[in-house]
Amino acid sequence: MSGLDHAPAAFALGFALGAAPGPVQLLLLTETARRGLVGGIRVMLGANGTLLLVMLALALGFSAVRPGEALLDVLRVTGGAFLVWLGVQELVTLRREARLGLERPARVRGALGPTALGVVAVVLNPGAWIFFATTAASVAANAAADGGRTASLVAALAMTVGVSASDSLFTVLGSGGRRLVGDGGLRVIRTVLAVLLCAIGAAFVLQGLDRGRS
Repeated sequence: MSGLDHAPAAFALGFALGAAPGPVQLLLLTETARRGLVGGIRVMLGANGTLLLVMLALALGFSAVRPGEALLDVLRVTGGAFLVWLGVQELVTLRREARLGLERPARVRGALGPTALGVVAVVLNPGAWIFFATTAASVAANAAADGGRTASLVAALAMTVGVSASDSLFTVLGSGGRRLVGDGGLRVIRTVLAVLLCAIGAAFVLQGLDRGRS
């Protein structure tokens, strides 16, 4: 197998990663519901841009660097707390909208923008770092072994494009929510997504604290 032959497999792996339910996908749907297509695209820019930087670092020779369990536990707690904060903030915003009778999502002062949310959702996601340290690092190392650094860089780019393609589908699907279900139905969807963010975040926090005690 030549080095460049790793690109299709890397793209497919990235597409599957982007399609797997997780914090980034929930944020894509949440921000698309709040802000429309532009909101989802901005989350993508932050999340996929961060992914690209990490993948390029792996391709350039950092594939042997693996986060320790202590660091992953810290990421589980901080990342989980961040997701809970996002979910609670969205629930508070929904309550405010209902109280004021607003037909469109209200803006939250001091809240992070969609792009920043995308960045933080990757940086504080322990699942993402486990993926980087295992599967992604293996893809980069195998491509480099067959075709050198150029092949590793191509595989990194292909995986990032695969994730972006999958995320784009979430964004496009989410952008049609208001037309399909109306503003009332959209608030129900936002409420469900906010509760899911809280649930995933709480699970991360409990997992990190439990591992820290063991």
